[in-house]
Amino acid sequence: MNYYVLSFVALFGLLLNMSFAGQLAQPDWSLAILLAILLSKRSTWFWVLPLIGLHDYLLFWSAWVVFPFAVLAALLLTYADIRLAPGQHQRWVSLGLVCIPLLLAGIDILSWLLTITLTIWIWSMLSSKREKVYVEPV
Repeated sequence: MNYYVLSFVALFGLLLNMSFAGQLAQPDWSLAILLAILLSKRSTWFWVLPLIGLHDYLLFWSAWVVFPFAVLAALLLTYADIRLAPGQHQRWVSLGLVCIPLLLAGIDILSWLLTITLTIWIWSMLSSKREKVYVEPV
């Protein structure tokens, strides 16, 4: 799936969050999709980070809720991938770094867990489609 199509789906998810915010527990659709894109391919930071800033501004009325932590996560991914080699542990730390401020912003625990679950699922789907593993038969 094209990453730009997923960005439009993330904007639609932002509309869902704004429409049904008080009626049912739902994940933060746009943040989950954008964070999964960033975790699966770190070179997408230049267009994912402005969309996360837009997400913060429209949903929380401030660009200082998740956006600064997403910038730190993108820097951490870049630095750790260059110094250590690409791996899972820096992606899990980045996921925690971006999702913990949601609890401080007042999101309920069920929505927070749904957001993390959706992020991991989309991240897994994008990474498995991008990676090609060839196993020779024994």
